[in-house]
Order: sequence, then structure tokens, then C-alpha cells
Amino acid sequence: MEETDIIKKAGLNDAQSEIYSCLLKDGVMSPSTLATHTGQSRENCYAIAKKLVELGLVEQTGDKKASYRVLNPSALEVLAEKRRKAVAKNEKYVKDNISSLLDIFYANNEMPGARTLEGKEGLEEVYRDILRVKKDVYFLRTNADESFWHDNGENYDFLEQYREQRTLLGIKTYALTPVTPKAVKRTRSGKDNAWNFERTWMPKDDYTAPAEVWVYGDKVAICTYGETQISTIIASPAIAEAMRQILKIITNFYKKNFPQEQ
Repeated sequence: MEETDIIKKAGLNDAQSEIYSCLLKDGVMSPSTLATHTGQSRENCYAIAKKLVELGLVEQTGDKKASYRVLNPSALEVLAEKRRKAVAKNEKYVKDNISSLLDIFYANNEMPGARTLEGKEGLEEVYRDILRVKKDVYFLRTNADESFWHDNGENYDFLEQYREQRTLLGIKTYALTPVTPKAVKRTRSGKDNAWNFERTWMPKDDYTAPAEVWVYGDKVAICTYGETQISTIIASPAIAEAMRQILKIITNFYKKNFPQEQ
């Protein structure tokens, strides 16, 4: 990998990388000398060098006639770390506050939005999104999730943390779940009540698809389990309301036609 590739990966643009590379190779240089080496204007070289000083990558030498030299390249690591944290902070801010933009969008447009995520990170993002939205949840569970969440300690720890946070936020979950020994044990232990989790039972063999459905606020999440987990989040008030009503209809059917005391 050329040194310019490393420099760019730290977050510098092409012009900044070129100036930095010149200073790295040739030592102390004035804007005029930089202009000769790079073909850029003296004014542009001066502005870029000044920006590199602000970024902590370069220092200015001389008082009357400014010249510049590169500081230890480890400063690039510091810059890359700062930018990574800034990007992560901005991503969190957007996710936490996107609902206000969606409200404006849906007031004038009915087009749904969708994103598809893969693996454990995708599943965890669905759970985090539920916590961000802070609306009651309607949930159709699959038995296919059992090995993923309960046979892996790290995954189960995340699930437990999610349940605790969901309970603290006052989010109620209306769940339609197959009858299984573990689920029955959880209900009898009082955990469902502690987690604000209202469960409706259905026969184990009635729903065998390896996918679960979450409806919360104006969103529907469909998560599939297999060799690779795929999670799709659809943002649409109309689709969310349709799925919520469908789950309510199915839930009422099982309450009337299947024993609920397990």
C-alpha cells in the first residue's frame, strides 16, 4: 500500500494527502516550494498546510516566512480515531432522532422505507430500534430463534439487557408464541409479568417458519434465522398498522380456540 493510501484512510482528501506526503518525504517546505512540487497554487498550498496544522498533523516553523513540517505520523492514528468516534456519534444521533423527519415525510408521502441487515448485528439493531421507538410491540415468535439466543451466552446476555431496558422504558410486548417447555417455564416463573410481556399461546406446529415478526410504532421488522440471520426493517405507518391488525386478529383467534393456561 502506498503512503498516500494510508494517509487518505486517516480521513484526508486528495489535496491534503498530497501536501502531507510532500512534507513527509522532503521535510520543511514553504507554500511556494509546495506549489512547485505539487502544481497547486501557492495560496491553496498555504490554506491546506494551515488546515493540516489545525488537524495536529503538521507544525509551522518560522515567523516571518512560514514553512511547515510533518509531526510524528502517529498523529494520523489519533485523527482516524477521532473521526471514527465522530462518525459513530453522528450515526447514533441520526438513529435516535430520525423519527421527527419520518413524521414530516409521512405527513406528505406514503412511500415506505426499508433496510436489510445481516447477522447478529442486524438482529441486535432491530432490538435497539424497538428501544429507540419506545412504542408497544406486537410480536410473532419462531422457535428457530431458540438456539441463536439461548445456546450462546453472549447473545443471551444481550437479550437479557434488552428485556431489562424495555421494561424500564415501559414498553409492553404482546406476543404470539408457540407452546414450548422453556416458554411455559418462563411464564410460570413470573418473568413474563416482570418483563411486561403478555403472551398468547398457539400450538407448536401451527407456525414453523424460521422467521419472526415485530411491529412497533410505524415499523415492521422481519427477522429470519438460519446459517445467516437476515433482518429487514420496513418503515411505513400503513404497513405497520396492517400487520398490527393482522396479529391482533390471529391473537384473538387463539385466545378463543386454544387453551391459554399452560
